[in-house]
Amino acid sequence: MKAVLEKLVERHGTYGVDWMGFTLTKKNPLTYHHIQKDCEKGKKTLDNGAPLSKNAHRFLNCLERVKPDLYIEWNDLFREINATASPPTVEHKRKIKTLRQKGENLENFYLKKKGL
Repeated sequence: MKAVLEKLVERHGTYGVDWMGFTLTKKNPLTYHHIQKDCEKGKKTLDNGAPLSKNAHRFLNCLERVKPDLYIEWNDLFREINATASPPTVEHKRKIKTLRQKGENLENFYLKKKGL
């Protein structure tokens, strides 16, 4: 893991899942997601990052193209979690579940298509 990602994990914990609720495995490790994209001058900092598994990160990038409103909701949640400087709360986990349900059909299609 890169230094900033390691610090995100130290500050927020992961407990076997990423911030989108995807299970972490050797084949699905953590990656750093820029909330404000690096191409839009987003820095690789603790406050601009979210620890996402490789599969979640790919799916989030797909959402950006096909469901931009849902992509924005996810990034708003990541900002909210970052603002606490602690692990996701029960309320955050409820929001994660709600956002997963909003994109469930697309998520199932995407993961099946990618063989994940």
